[in-house]
Amino acid sequence: MHFTFVGFNYQSGDIEAEERNYFDHHVALAKGLPGLRQYYTARTMEHRGEKPSHFRHALLVFDNAEASRKAFQTPAGPALIADTQAHLKDLRSNIFDGEIIVPFENRKPGQKCFVMAAEFNLDKANPEAAERRYREHHTSIARRLPGLRNYLIGKLGGNADRYRMAILTFDAPDAFKEAYRSPVGAELIKDEEETIRDARVHRLDARVEI
Repeated sequence: MHFTFVGFNYQSGDIEAEERNYFDHHVALAKGLPGLRQYYTARTMEHRGEKPSHFRHALLVFDNAEASRKAFQTPAGPALIADTQAHLKDLRSNIFDGEIIVPFENRKPGQKCFVMAAEFNLDKANPEAAERRYREHHTSIARRLPGLRNYLIGKLGGNADRYRMAILTFDAPDAFKEAYRSPVGAELIKDEEETIRDARVHRLDARVEI
């Protein structure tokens, strides 16, 4: 699968007007991209009183990079880019190929959810072993988290300052917290300490668009 995870702020300080344009126009344009398989919009949440650098994030999923490229060559593509240039700023994009570990079955447009999106490195001392441990052990623990609705992973490329990304979806923040308080969550936290390095975590109040 081909993922685009983007963070952004609005051009103007009139948040109410920008939000109205975003949901009434921008999101509608994005939903018109042919071949779009999954689409989240999300308000970035504060964590421990720290204001996030980006007001919103969005996730777009296509079958592959070619499907994404062709989608943006249709009329919806230039219109979406034009609206982005007119209304959004401080864009930070992670574009990467990956896989769906846990599919989000029975999701519905408009459904609210909580997303934890993490960019991170693995142990650089032995990268092959670290990659093998992550793929064979870490993901097998994470996929067993109680209440996990969707689990996506992939390798970042281009100018990304991290090696991998993982996106985990739950019904709500409380479901996420309860999952990490469970025995599986404790096992996962222990493995994160041994496996994950330099994590950058985004906590998102998200909505399913597609």
